[in-house]
Amino acid sequence: MRTLYLHGLGSNGQSSTARGLAQLGLTVISPDYQPQHYLQSIDQLSALIEEQQPDLIAGTSMGGYYALKLRERFALPSVIVNPCFDPASLLHKYLETPAHDYVTDTPIPFTEQMLSAFEQVKGTESEPSQFSILIGRNDDVIPAALQRRFCEQQGWRWQEVDWGHRVEDTALLADLMQQTLNR
Repeated sequence: MRTLYLHGLGSNGQSSTARGLAQLGLTVISPDYQPQHYLQSIDQLSALIEEQQPDLIAGTSMGGYYALKLRERFALPSVIVNPCFDPASLLHKYLETPAHDYVTDTPIPFTEQMLSAFEQVKGTESEPSQFSILIGRNDDVIPAALQRRFCEQQGWRWQEVDWGHRVEDTALLADLMQQTLNR
C-alpha cells in the first residue's frame, strides 16, 4: 500500500506518525509542506498525487483537512485523524497568538488573507466508501465534540479512540488504513 501521509500544522514529513507507519512496513510518501498556505499546499499535494499515484491518503489535523480536500479532487481512499475541518474558523485564534512550528521552534504567523484562502470541505457523499475518520476522544486542540458535530452534519460515520490530538497507536492507524483500502 502506497500511502500519502499528510502532517499537521507545525510538523513536517518526518513526523512520528510517518516514521511509525514506515517502520510497520508501509510505503509512506510524506512530504514537507506548509499547511498554513492553502493555495501553495493544495497545488503541491495535487501534483504529488498525480506523480506518485498513492493508493490511499491519510492525514492528521491540518493534514486531515488536506486529505478531505484532495479526496474531493481525486476520490482516493482516505483515513482522516482529528481533522481541522474548517481552518478559516479553527485557526482564527492564531491571528492573535501565532501557532508554533515544532520543527524550527519558531512562530507560525497567520493573516486574515491566509485564513480566507481556505476552501470549505464539501460533504457531498452521504455515506462514503473507502473513507474513515478517527476522532481522539481526548483531543485538546480540536475538541472531539466539534469534530463529531461536523461529521454528523456531513452524514459521515466516525470512530472514536482514546487518543489526544496526535496519533498514539500507528499500528491501529495502519490496520484502519488497510481496512479502508479493502472496502
